[in-house]
Amino acid sequence: MNTYFDNHFKQQVVTIYPGEFYSTNREEMISTVLGSCVSVVLYDKENGVGGINHYMLALDSGEDPDIHPLPGKFGVYAIDLLMHDIEKKGGLRTNLEAKVFGGGNIFNMAAGKGTQVGDANSRFAYNYLEKLNIPIIKSDTGGPLPRKIFFDNRTCKVYMKYINKQNQANLKKASDDAYLDKLTKEELELSRKIELKVTHNQFALSN
Repeated sequence: MNTYFDNHFKQQVVTIYPGEFYSTNREEMISTVLGSCVSVVLYDKENGVGGINHYMLALDSGEDPDIHPLPGKFGVYAIDLLMHDIEKKGGLRTNLEAKVFGGGNIFNMAAGKGTQVGDANSRFAYNYLEKLNIPIIKSDTGGPLPRKIFFDNRTCKVYMKYINKQNQANLKKASDDAYLDKLTKEELELSRKIELKVTHNQFALSN
């Protein structure tokens, strides 16, 4: 997690990385870079509390989330972790609305060659939010390109930019743990490289 003042948005920005989540009841923004990972944006507009998570896989291999070193890597924990954090800061679950981003097929896995990670991540978010009766106001998922998003807690708007990413090597799932380690490295390298390169004036308002 990294915090800096953004001269374009004129606000404090908190950048989160894979497996992390962050919510706020202050006037600040939260950003992240997404490849096959998914971010669920949750916010209570009435009470001015909102946040983002960044998960890498929908489900884990059955480990206890209380002892897992970073349970937020998995959607099955990440949405609840963010929701509980929002509640601690004054948000109400009954007021929550959601926006979903990411889930790209950036590793160029061919259709029919097994489940694409990005697609599985996106479907999990949609299904789990429906189960929680949290309406999805906006979503932008799938496709071949990574995204960078900014969530503005003042307005509950999301700014998003597609990122051209060349020569991404295909990944094969040897095992859950090995794949997760590989994906963690790839996503972290991607987010840190792009962090300094993205120009804010190219962002489109996703609402």
